[in-house]
Amino acid sequence: MTIEKEYTEGRITFLSADVEHYSGNKKQITASLPVFYNARMRLNRDISVLFLSSYLRDNKIETMCEPLTGSGVRTLRYLKECPGDFTAKLFDVNPNAIEIARKNIKKLNLVKRAQVVKGDAKILVLTESREKRFDYVDIDPFGTPAPYLNAAVQSLNPDGGLLALTATDMPVLCGGYQSVALRRYGGFSVRAPFVHEIAVRLLEGFAYRVAGLNDYSITPLAVLSTDHYVRTWIKIEADRKKSNRQTENLGTIRFCEGCMQTQTTPLALKYDENEFEHAIPNCKGPMRVAGPLWIGDLFKIKQLKGAQEVFNQDDASYYHRRVPRILDEMIEEDALIDIPFIDLHALCDLHNLTPPKNSDIIEYLNNVGYNATRTHFRPTAIRTNAPLVEVVSAIKNLMKR
Repeated sequence: MTIEKEYTEGRITFLSADVEHYSGNKKQITASLPVFYNARMRLNRDISVLFLSSYLRDNKIETMCEPLTGSGVRTLRYLKECPGDFTAKLFDVNPNAIEIARKNIKKLNLVKRAQVVKGDAKILVLTESREKRFDYVDIDPFGTPAPYLNAAVQSLNPDGGLLALTATDMPVLCGGYQSVALRRYGGFSVRAPFVHEIAVRLLEGFAYRVAGLNDYSITPLAVLSTDHYVRTWIKIEADRKKSNRQTENLGTIRFCEGCMQTQTTPLALKYDENEFEHAIPNCKGPMRVAGPLWIGDLFKIKQLKGAQEVFNQDDASYYHRRVPRILDEMIEEDALIDIPFIDLHALCDLHNLTPPKNSDIIEYLNNVGYNATRTHFRPTAIRTNAPLVEVVSAIKNLMKR
């Protein structure tokens, strides 16, 4: 018998396994919980509620699916907090999760809108979408979403469906296990100060290739990188011509460990090693190459501003305190999203400099004619179209003041 506890998140109160009881002194969430619930992912779910609410302003959702539901908290929050009367199917192979998810549906008076089915997620996503395709599929696994992606794409409405993916296997996506990254995501990662952006772009590139083999195109709407995971929201449509054109959004990112210079190159263009312009004269590297990965846009500004408007019109107490800052930073960095971010602390360590305040360096670069913004990826980083040598010069000038 599962020892249950009542939790409150957003606008709902629900049951799940007592995390404190089962984690004991370790206080560590593991997949071995009788029913999985991770309170640390509340920020993820808060932003997901806002993005879905924003998406629903211009897109209709009749039915959605969460293949790995656990206690059901994510979908229950969608049903209670997002506009519309869409229905949901929740899957899990764990009989304890099925039992608690059904209790929560009844507790929240959602019996007419939510159905829980026990079984293998990859199979159910396909079989349960035969009569009517899903308009939204949200894959939030303990680890990689890769095994579920092909079935999820095939289950989506070909006229336009929303796909959300979370990946928590960060050691793989961040360069720790190159062979595993290549096997799971079809590309290499590298250890670099901007490695979390590489992780997002590897996930995005993998999603594009799986969509493409099914003759679907993708439109990235937003990405989130924080804590121990990355997440992306993608609109998928049956459009092979657009998918063909999007091959130009696959490429590589070269990174020099010696001077921190980066270079993004589409796969269609062959590059010569001699064409790489180092940020430090006579720098000898070493050079690392990440990819193939997605080098196109990661945000749609309308999606971001819509989520911000929903938040501003709502009661902020229902959301994690970090939500407004993250939304602000996403909107700022959208204009420079094609340029990998620069970690100022790593850059200062390389040149034996004292890191300035982010706001000071951004103001300085903007005043001398460059564009510079914050980034939600890392609090010590900025995005800018200024060459690295100009960023270093700006830091030195700020130190003299």
